[in-house]
Amino acid sequence: MNTQRLQILGLAIGITAAFMFCPQVSMSQTEVSLNDAQQDPSFEQGQKPVAPPGRQGNILNIVLGRSPERSTERGTLVMEAFHDVNGDGIHNEGEELLRDEISCIVDEVNYVLPAFIPGLDYNARYSIKCRGKQKYEPTAVTKNVLVARRGTIISISIPCDLVE
Repeated sequence: MNTQRLQILGLAIGITAAFMFCPQVSMSQTEVSLNDAQQDPSFEQGQKPVAPPGRQGNILNIVLGRSPERSTERGTLVMEAFHDVNGDGIHNEGEELLRDEISCIVDEVNYVLPAFIPGLDYNARYSIKCRGKQKYEPTAVTKNVLVARRGTIISISIPCDLVE
């Protein structure tokens, strides 16, 4: 019984070591064809083609699939609400931040402001719909956001009026 366990453990260690010391393999090197070379002007200029993000890696990426995107490759949304006393839509000195007074729906998830929302998809559009809970109501109910660059941090201040 113990010899079987030792054999299995040795096999697992051997496979792990083999994967750890495998050379880097670039998927772009195997997928470039003659048609690509004829259509791509970068070949004429002597430049090497660039692989799409996540396509280059070691043998583990090929066997087990791509690793998940890092948080720095995705967008982050930071939202806060404030009482816009003078009605200019800009958070000025002396205008108080509102806590737990406004809620917003982003990607079908309800967030109570202030909110920190990481992991937004790159090059994706998000619609933000806000509403007041009791005393305050946002002046702009809907906003649209585009995560245009990887790792973008988008900060939104939502002006609110006092409900009478």
